[in-house]
Amino acid sequence: MKLNRISFLLKSFVTMLLFSLVLSCSETTFLVNSAKRIGSWGDEPIYKVGTPYKINGKWYYPAVDYNYVEVGIASWYGPGFHGKKTANGEIFNQNKISAAHRTLPMPSIVKVTNLDNGKVLERVRINDRGPFAGNRIIDLSKKAAQELGFVNIGTAKVRVEILEDESRKHVLQNNTNKIMQVESAKIKEIKKTNLKEISDGNISNSKIQNQISSKEKLTQENSILKDKSLAIQVGAFTDHRNAKSLTNKLSDFKAYIERTFVNNKYLYRVRIGPIDNLGLAEKIKNKLFDLGFTASHLIVN
Repeated sequence: MKLNRISFLLKSFVTMLLFSLVLSCSETTFLVNSAKRIGSWGDEPIYKVGTPYKINGKWYYPAVDYNYVEVGIASWYGPGFHGKKTANGEIFNQNKISAAHRTLPMPSIVKVTNLDNGKVLERVRINDRGPFAGNRIIDLSKKAAQELGFVNIGTAKVRVEILEDESRKHVLQNNTNKIMQVESAKIKEIKKTNLKEISDGNISNSKIQNQISSKEKLTQENSILKDKSLAIQVGAFTDHRNAKSLTNKLSDFKAYIERTFVNNKYLYRVRIGPIDNLGLAEKIKNKLFDLGFTASHLIVN
């Protein structure tokens, strides 16, 4: 009887030992897989500006804007999105400093200041889209919200400023297709000139017309641009101060602000024109690109 009891205890011990080993192996496998997953976060990010998109009936227009500064409400996100893909294909890690923005290129580097307590995050990496609730302008990761001291409150009033040099470096590093466009987009000193001087100089109307063949002239005469003036839009802002700052930088091009009411709020568009020649407009746009204003594009008035 005593021997049977000892045998029973030995079998129980062996069973428990085997069970523990199985659990240990499972746990080890889980940890290894988790380590692989965590180790891949942030690897090979994709540079992406994106096309216009519509959320809850509202349109958003992603664009390169190295003059971006905005004051508004910040929120944060974390557990529900942890481990999922961001809008540019990375894996979101709530324990790293990152953020979502509705229109800035991904990745962009911004400086975020908590205006409620004065705390500052000097380098926050934009790698996702959002927020789309209320009047919020940026959605920070849980870690970023902790650093700025509002993770328990939920929201904070912040100032978000793009860091141009740091953002340009990410363009070069993360997208070889963009290198040719961005390499020459270094900000240069704007010489004192105006549209008339440009027209009378190297990119004059007469010179451009001489370069256009008879066939091209005929095509241009029959185009939808006939009797319509062109303009170049350099930027669009919801804050008039940002638009004013940009027009000051473009004073030599006689830039102006056009205000329009879109989606129940005013939008301030910074434009140059009118320009009555497509070739001249392209020349001016290329000059703006050389000066770093890479969001510039032609519009028909």
